[in-house]
Amino acid sequence: MSNQQTKSNKMLNATQGLKNIMGRHFLAIEQAFRDGKPTAWATSGSPVEILYAMGVQPMLPENSATVSAAQHLSQDFIEKAEEEGYSYDLCSYFKTNVGAVLNNATMLEGGTRKPTFMLSTDVICDTHVDWFQVQAERMNVPHYAIDVPHIVSNTNNRQYNYYKNYVAEQLYEFLDFVQEITGNEYDEERAREVSKNSWELSMVWQDIYRLRKNVPCPISTRDTFGGLFPLFTMPGLKAPIRLYKKMYKEAKERVDSGIGALKEEKYRLMFEGIPFWYNLKYFGMLEKYGAIIVYEPYTYAFSKYMNPNVTKEMVLNNPVDAMAELMLSFWYIYDLHTRIKKFAETVKEWKIDGVIMHENLSCRPNSCGLYDLKRHLMEDFDIPCLIINADMNDPRKFNDTQISNQIESFIEILEKRK
Repeated sequence: MSNQQTKSNKMLNATQGLKNIMGRHFLAIEQAFRDGKPTAWATSGSPVEILYAMGVQPMLPENSATVSAAQHLSQDFIEKAEEEGYSYDLCSYFKTNVGAVLNNATMLEGGTRKPTFMLSTDVICDTHVDWFQVQAERMNVPHYAIDVPHIVSNTNNRQYNYYKNYVAEQLYEFLDFVQEITGNEYDEERAREVSKNSWELSMVWQDIYRLRKNVPCPISTRDTFGGLFPLFTMPGLKAPIRLYKKMYKEAKERVDSGIGALKEEKYRLMFEGIPFWYNLKYFGMLEKYGAIIVYEPYTYAFSKYMNPNVTKEMVLNNPVDAMAELMLSFWYIYDLHTRIKKFAETVKEWKIDGVIMHENLSCRPNSCGLYDLKRHLMEDFDIPCLIINADMNDPRKFNDTQISNQIESFIEILEKRK
């Protein structure tokens, strides 16, 4: 082990600025209600930029659900929803939101206030649409759903262009929907400004990720799991860009000085899936083995601008059309063939020793195909993989002893390969 790898500094100091960013977001929501400004619930994967461009304050219940989990409140909210008749196996984000609304939870507890309207899309999962249909009916507010076809390995250009136009038409109809409800018109110049900021935010996040290719890795999940927040809720605003640039600058200084997030980096891992938001400290358990997660497809996927066909010029000149194409190229709608290829490439580029996959018991889209993915990565590319069973927001489905034993055995496998 080199002398450089004996240095460590764990979480970036700049990451502490996330608290201020989150605070600004919550304050913006409160200000919108005080001023009578229109607000909207939006699912992850939705074109939040359009909301900002049309003067609508977004609120994302999924992010609020993670706040509930971090505050160790999600189980109570989930059980409240189950008392209403919702199944034990349904999405734990959905049930957290249902329980939080029924309990009149504050924003700091993961509550989400009644919006002017709701915007959902099935770009990630069909539950998003069903979830917002249920809550829109309960709250008696309008709901607009965007249907996004999934691109598979044999999709030809004719089909792809049809899909792209299909999504774009829905986005243009959404502009009319917002104007009819709020009276706010679509401002092309404002949309370009928002799109420019969204592009820059995503590019800096991707730059941060590229720094994780270095050995030792300068950044851990302490930075990325929380750092994800602005990509969901604040794309198009300038404040998170400044934060990301500070994170990048500090991480680059670590790289230049040979400083890693771990004192002794022995194993470089990928974590596939949504984290256990109620137990993020668990990922620190890997440190005692000298293991660090250097790549998470989940946190990278929301940098959004990864389609090489979508250029900065396209984003600025045709924001709505560019958004339609981006929604078709989201990481989590990749088919199995493409996922296998992307994972193999990532393992090589980020010098990854093994992959941990989270079979999320209440998120079917996130877990679909994991066993096939594991088999191909192990048999075709000789990449060690481990699947663990838990849940993103429901602590009842987390077996600490079982997962710890699995992790320990997996590390032993990695050690024998060194």
